[in-house]
Amino acid sequence: MRINAHTHGMHAERNADGKLVPPLMPAWRPGQGQAPVEAIIKTHRSQGIEQVIALDPPDICFELRKSFGDFVIAAPQVRMDESSPQEIADIMAQGAVGIKFIAPMRSYGDRAYFPLYETVRNLRGLAIFHTGYLGRGLFEPGCVLGRPDYVDITHMRPASLDRISRAFPDLKIIMAHFGNPWWEEAWTVLKSCPNIYAELSGGTAYRKPMSMWTNLFAANGVLHTDSVSRLCFANDGEVVTTDPNYYAKIIDFHERLYDALKLPDEIRRRIDRENILRLMKR
Repeated sequence: MRINAHTHGMHAERNADGKLVPPLMPAWRPGQGQAPVEAIIKTHRSQGIEQVIALDPPDICFELRKSFGDFVIAAPQVRMDESSPQEIADIMAQGAVGIKFIAPMRSYGDRAYFPLYETVRNLRGLAIFHTGYLGRGLFEPGCVLGRPDYVDITHMRPASLDRISRAFPDLKIIMAHFGNPWWEEAWTVLKSCPNIYAELSGGTAYRKPMSMWTNLFAANGVLHTDSVSRLCFANDGEVVTTDPNYYAKIIDFHERLYDALKLPDEIRRRIDRENILRLMKR
């Protein structure tokens, strides 16, 4: 079985111009004519997914957890440039395992954000950082999750996490999306920062040639065990699905990666679920 470290359960409508507009809400709500909770959970578990981590705004994360019980693990995202240590503490007090950071107006490594990271660290929570390219729509000014200005993806480069790791060596960090398109930079950060873990979710990583991944994690045929051992299984997918083949591509990608790197069963288990279980412990 696996734990999916990166999912979303929110839904937003698009207007006539194709822009995302409110309301932003869970994609599943009772009485909406959708598949029952039990059927959705069964769909995930029939494909080997025992739990999922939801990375939506707090109200959505906690409503999903209320509906889906222990199947959904909450790690809500915050508006970094408006958030405060008290907001972080309040979210964690509601049962979140960590905080998702995304779309900052400065580099993640800017000292202005340090009080937020310090609070997560002090509460023994997990800090999940979106790294690399960010899809257009949700985070544009005036949109549902809009920020005060247009997103600059260079603020979310993997290298920005290096400074955070140095300042907070005991902060538990996940580098989401492996820094697409800064793949080698992401690997260098992962290799160099023992408190950083990473996942390969999103619509790009599994499309890359396997040779790229073997060159990163096993250059010249020598496996870099420490870095690959800190990967986590994830797909950046939906909580609400009844598609029996929903995980086929991402599971196939991970299995091909494991085989190409000749990973022992111990490391495969770490990636599939044990790393996340360890990171979630408070």
